[in-house]
Amino acid sequence: MAKSSTTPLEQTARLLDLVPFLLSHQGISLADLAKHFKVENEVMLDDLNTLWMCGLPGYTPLELIDLTFDSGYVTIRNAAPLAYVRTMSSSEIVSLALGLDLLLESADKFGEEQSARIRSLSNRLRAQVGEHISIVSSSQTAHRSLVARSIAQRLPIEMTYFSPSSDTKTERTVTAYDFFYDNDVEYFQAYCHSAKSMRTFRVDRIVSAVLSDVTQDVPSSQSQNNERIRVGATIRVLDRSSAEAFSLTYSELREGAHVTLEAFSPEWLIRAIMGGAGSITVDEPEEIRVQLRQSLEATIALYE
Repeated sequence: MAKSSTTPLEQTARLLDLVPFLLSHQGISLADLAKHFKVENEVMLDDLNTLWMCGLPGYTPLELIDLTFDSGYVTIRNAAPLAYVRTMSSSEIVSLALGLDLLLESADKFGEEQSARIRSLSNRLRAQVGEHISIVSSSQTAHRSLVARSIAQRLPIEMTYFSPSSDTKTERTVTAYDFFYDNDVEYFQAYCHSAKSMRTFRVDRIVSAVLSDVTQDVPSSQSQNNERIRVGATIRVLDRSSAEAFSLTYSELREGAHVTLEAFSPEWLIRAIMGGAGSITVDEPEEIRVQLRQSLEATIALYE
């Protein structure tokens, strides 16, 4: 039976489903759309009018969703960036987890089912950034202190590192060299003994780490390789994951814009660009274009 009215929570859940549904059902009739979501036409019209005012920060016609439904048939444009769930940074995950902690302090206001759902979501978030979350200076964290000891004593670190681009945890042995900040995020540069080359790691993505008693040799040529690689590129498709990988401000990007990508490792740079599935094309330098082309050809050959 179609609903004649819904709660704000039900409407919010429905609006989140509307964008991807409309993108794959362009031109659907208002009656069929209301029937699919089991609400009356008037409720669906209210949803569409609300959705019409949604979009990305900036809130000009360039960022707002463009809807047409006056004729009784619904089409949607300028909504591709909102068609998928945004990947959250570690700081956003921590903020959300701390917010859930505040809710749990008022657990007596919720039923057992709601409290259990809050605890479940909190545990899932902590699995991404570590079990212990507190509001302290980054210099006081155990992982940063251990990396600092690695730098001072040139001892290797055996660590578990989380990669959001592949949503996996990997075991690595690295020897750290120095810290640096980029867009208020702390990184450290290290020689990765598994990859046998320099790599850049975010301190807040270390899941666990211990100093190793086994000394690892580092090629002298690698230990001096501290210069960043800069690549000129063009944005072909707006992709939030690629923007976050290269610390680009997503809301300021436009298709066709020319940007400069920076990295310490050409291998990481090429993997990150390939992970964007064509959202970024490299303009120069030519040697990076050649390496990227070779990596793409080798990957395609695996499917032949």
